[in-house]
Amino acid sequence: MIAILTVRCNAGQPVAPETAEGKIQEPTFPILSLLKPGENTADLSSPRKGNKTKGILLHHTRGLSPEEYIRKSAAGGWLVHYLVDRSGKIYGTEDPDKIRLKAAPKTDEEVIHVSWEGNRDEILKRPLQKKAFLKLVRRIASDYKIPFTNYDIDSKNGIFTHSQAKKRYGRFLDGGECGSENVLKTILEESGGKYYSETEWKERFGPDWVLRREKPFSGPAGEPREPTYDKGRGVTPTPKAELETIEKTQDGLLPEERRLRYNHRGTISADCVVLHFTAISDYNATLNVLEKRNLSATFLADKDGKIYQLLDHHLHAAAAATGTNRNCFQVEIVGKDTEMLLGNPKQTEAVAKLVKELSRKYEFPLNNKSIERLNGVYSHTQAKKKWGGSIFLDAQDFDPGEPYMKRILESVGGTFYEEKDWQDRKSEDWILLHTDFQP
Repeated sequence: MIAILTVRCNAGQPVAPETAEGKIQEPTFPILSLLKPGENTADLSSPRKGNKTKGILLHHTRGLSPEEYIRKSAAGGWLVHYLVDRSGKIYGTEDPDKIRLKAAPKTDEEVIHVSWEGNRDEILKRPLQKKAFLKLVRRIASDYKIPFTNYDIDSKNGIFTHSQAKKRYGRFLDGGECGSENVLKTILEESGGKYYSETEWKERFGPDWVLRREKPFSGPAGEPREPTYDKGRGVTPTPKAELETIEKTQDGLLPEERRLRYNHRGTISADCVVLHFTAISDYNATLNVLEKRNLSATFLADKDGKIYQLLDHHLHAAAAATGTNRNCFQVEIVGKDTEMLLGNPKQTEAVAKLVKELSRKYEFPLNNKSIERLNGVYSHTQAKKKWGGSIFLDAQDFDPGEPYMKRILESVGGTFYEEKDWQDRKSEDWILLHTDFQP
């Protein structure tokens, strides 16, 4: 058992750290003294694998008291190296550079995790807490030669918020910031370092980020420009409709004004359907957004219950949900939220008929159990939690909402599985892990 699990937890007295390099010199209380006697502390840490400590990751308790925060963390198998409470008291571990704590996967091996009691940037309004926190961060940075910059999260060399790590690596993205960019900006600027805003982070528009940020289209000298298209409305001849449940003209063609301008990305294997809602209450506004972002969906269900095919052929690949675009039909449903969709039975019936027709024609099952098999009917949220990729990824049940998925699947005689019952939902293979609490 390593130091963190044998530190003097019950005494509640400050540890007197050594003054040698690599030790915090302020009085530090054992972080496990925040647990109740007898609470389980097994498997909270492991020895580092020899990697040099290169960075600091900032967290906050999201308004929880230190005791609540550490108890919830420990119960979930997580822990931070240091915590600064509202009064400026520091709780910590011995030899933080030698122990690996699980607090932000993909960074744990190289960083020291430091949290403060509070939420967002409340610490900036508490002089004693801010002073103690700033002094602690500066001391760690000095001891381990960590630069005062947040430029390159991939290097782990610098000082970063948990939010930045989550946007890069996923795992616990819950929609709320963690660590506070305002707090980090204050720390870096008051320490003579360099703070970089999100758009300035190294390779922020690159494809490897779990939460991608789209780079605006630009022309010469950075002037905004529209993307170009090689298929769709006004570009290619109006195609014939091949499915029964979609709208068509008297001549059996796709309604031209309802089509989408898009770029051809190949064809799909037609093994599954992914349902989305638009978060926009208007059909034409949805087309405009898709075109400006150079995205596409296979079908778009309007509020009046009419479904339109957006692409020249329903087997053309859409660009709508990472990990599924080469296999699945992408169905966007006009509505600003789940409640709006649930309150529109005519539209819901139309979507159900489309799903059933596609399932019969291409012989895939009507259930959402195993998204990694890409053989079924899934929500965009389920795809996001598995593979990430969306600028709007925040781990919440919102796209199109699991209650809506349940209604669709059950209305077509299929089987709906709650998230806890999805195949291997608790495995480490998901971009967003299934957990009750994150540090």
